[in-house]
Amino acid sequence: MNLAQQLAQIIEQTPVISDRIVIRRAIAGVTDYFASSLQAHNDADAQKLLAWLTDEGGHQRAWLVGRKQLATARQAALFNGFQAHCLDYDDVHADVRGHPSAVILSALFASVRLDKPPTNIDGRRFLTAYVIGIEVMALLGKSVNPYHYEKGWHATATLGGIAATVAICYLYQEPFLTEAFALAATQAAGMRLLMGTPIKFLHAGLAAQQALQTVEWLRAGLTADQNFLDENLGFLAIYGQNNEQLTLQQWAKPWKIVEPGLWFKTYSYCSAAAYIADAGQLLYQQQQFKPDNIANITLCFAPPKSDAALIYQSPTTGEQGRFSAEYILALTLLGYPLDFERFSPEPIADNIVSLMQKMQRHYQTANTCHKSSNRYVVVEIEFLCGNKLSQRIDFPKGSPQNPYTSEQMRLKLLQAVGDEQKTDNLLADIEQLANGLSLDQFLQRHWLTL
Repeated sequence: MNLAQQLAQIIEQTPVISDRIVIRRAIAGVTDYFASSLQAHNDADAQKLLAWLTDEGGHQRAWLVGRKQLATARQAALFNGFQAHCLDYDDVHADVRGHPSAVILSALFASVRLDKPPTNIDGRRFLTAYVIGIEVMALLGKSVNPYHYEKGWHATATLGGIAATVAICYLYQEPFLTEAFALAATQAAGMRLLMGTPIKFLHAGLAAQQALQTVEWLRAGLTADQNFLDENLGFLAIYGQNNEQLTLQQWAKPWKIVEPGLWFKTYSYCSAAAYIADAGQLLYQQQQFKPDNIANITLCFAPPKSDAALIYQSPTTGEQGRFSAEYILALTLLGYPLDFERFSPEPIADNIVSLMQKMQRHYQTANTCHKSSNRYVVVEIEFLCGNKLSQRIDFPKGSPQNPYTSEQMRLKLLQAVGDEQKTDNLLADIEQLANGLSLDQFLQRHWLTL
């Protein structure tokens, strides 16, 4: 039995999860998914994609999240993944170095047919499928990174399609999981070069769509009977050179949704910049800055390349600024709110550009003697008078080590939904997925109300 077959067997034999902690984390992930997706309901790029798929047409069977509208399963997966990720407001996982829920949940929801009588898909099995999807995505991420990410691959896209395919196969107990691995893996693509453009968000939708079409093609009778983890020509060999081979001994010990866990956000920019934002806000609270009095600003990242996602040092638009440490630090030091409007395609104001020009990035090997982690950021401001201020951040707000409260998560959802009663109804039914509410019932209750 090869490694892919062993992995498939482990997944197929995984019982429906009842562990309270794991289920609570899954419920939090589903809640955050809806908050992230519904917040983007009026996003201009989402509207463009919606117009395209409406014009394309097709058999209406799957839910477009937040729309009283159905589409083909592949269209729904594409659109839902795009919308969930298009504000960069959705969750992150450190092992993945990407966004798991936007892909996995978009694919799972799109797999449910709303044009036929309910099939009573067990809500507990749905949550387990989601957890397994994250486990696979994190397992692959741990195996191919950091090389994979630093080489320029966008892990949300390259790993997400495989993970979402696994989740669908588990949900419906499909007999072809080993083949599904290979067929999903051969479709893996996505470049980090596209960060700061709408195509970055399309990656999440494409990965979800790949999962739907993988399962549908195999159901139709196509075959892909190959070991996708072949040591010479398989996924790890191609996408993760010079990395340790994938091992299965630590599967679900603990589940990766628990440790290291999902990172939730209440901001619309890359999580790698959260360190910078927290440092900037704390520095601003110490002293409100007159930019003319600043000589230079140092952004020190540890370890080196931990800023790999922050590809813009001199962004020209707020959209690019989502992936710019300099832009986000300038906003905080000038006292601007980090709201959605700051990350639009509009040009960046001159005063922000002037402050960014005083910034330089430095790097150092993370020290382990500090009380916290081996990844951190230090921001140091030197003034013309010679005085200095500095701030170190190890665990930004929203990270698993510094999480948001349940009420803060509810407020994120409420902001997106815009209605107290609808918010509470949605939260209650997400909870009920773990208590017997079927996935079909859940979707029937909400697709015409959200």
